[in-house]
Amino acid sequence: MRLIGIIASIIVAVLIWQGISFYHAITDHPEQLEEKAIARAESEAVVKNVDKAIQYHGTSHAYVVLQGTDKNGDEVYVFVPNKDQPLVSKKVEEGVSAEIVKQKLADDFSPKEIIAIKPGIEVNQEKKQVLVWEATFIDTDDRYTFAYYYFSNGDYWRSRSIKQS
Repeated sequence: MRLIGIIASIIVAVLIWQGISFYHAITDHPEQLEEKAIARAESEAVVKNVDKAIQYHGTSHAYVVLQGTDKNGDEVYVFVPNKDQPLVSKKVEEGVSAEIVKQKLADDFSPKEIIAIKPGIEVNQEKKQVLVWEATFIDTDDRYTFAYYYFSNGDYWRSRSIKQS
């Protein structure tokens, strides 16, 4: 009987511990995620100054994308995953600008309203990471649409649409 009480106590303690961990995971505010990402990128000497932090929620992982300068003074994007995975750093000059993507988006889709254009990381069919620009917009059929363009050259990759109710 005493063994059952000990096992029950351990189970209750584990459930409480997991509940608290879950609560802390879902209540992280964007500012806290950004502060953690900046601290990690600075501690790993990937970025020296941060000008902008962008939340990116990809289909496989969530990232905080930092835009700033590295120790050499080069403008960079640093993709900081919310999980324990390596950082990805890319010089701004290695990719196309958001303005070029905006123009391509206008040519390809003629959106009614552009909501956001931001850098991110997606996973392709070969399970490899692909740096992309994600353009979020309302299309001509009033659908909420995500179009992805390759970061390196601005070529169209794919898109997904969600019908608004």
